[in-house]
Amino acid sequence: MKRTSTLVTLLFFFFYASSQIVAPSVMNTGGGTAQSGYYQFEWSIGELSLVGDMTSSNNSLVITNGFIQSLIQYPTRDDVLNFFDDDEIKVFPNPASSYVEINFLTNQRGRITMSFYDGAGKKIYTSSDPYYGVGLIKRIPVDKLPNEVYMLRIDLDPYAGYSAKNGTYKIIKIK
Repeated sequence: MKRTSTLVTLLFFFFYASSQIVAPSVMNTGGGTAQSGYYQFEWSIGELSLVGDMTSSNNSLVITNGFIQSLIQYPTRDDVLNFFDDDEIKVFPNPASSYVEINFLTNQRGRITMSFYDGAGKKIYTSSDPYYGVGLIKRIPVDKLPNEVYMLRIDLDPYAGYSAKNGTYKIIKIK
C-alpha cells in the first residue's frame, strides 16, 4: 500500500509539476505608476538595462534579454503584428451614452481611418486623420444614436518604413 501511494504521488508530480515557465516576465525590486489626465507613467527599479539578443547558428532560436523586448508575444524576427495591441489603442467608455473616446498610443505612423458600423453592418461614421506616432485623441458622438451594439473598425495605413495595423472593437450604446 505504501509503495502504491508513493508511486501515485511521484507520477502526479512527474506529470503536473513544472520548474520553468516559457512566458515573458520581469522581476524587479520596486516601481510604481501614476496618471495625470490622459497620460500614464510607469517606472521600475531593478530590471536589467542591457538589451540584446542572441541567435542560434541556424536562426531557429532567438534569445532576448533585458526589459525592452520587441514582439515578445511572437518572438521571431520576421513576424510583424498587424493588429493593435491592448496598450496602443484605448476605447472608452464602454458602454457609452454620449460619446466614445479613442486614444491612439501606437508609435507607428500613417493615416488612421475609423469606421463606425451599426448592428446591421451599415457604416454610420467615418473619419481619416494623419497620425505621427505621438498620440491622438478622437471622440465619436453617440448620444443621438439608438441603443444598440456597434462595431468600430480602426485601420492604420502606414507611412514608408512603418507597419500597417488594424483593430475592431465592440461598442455598446446605452441611454
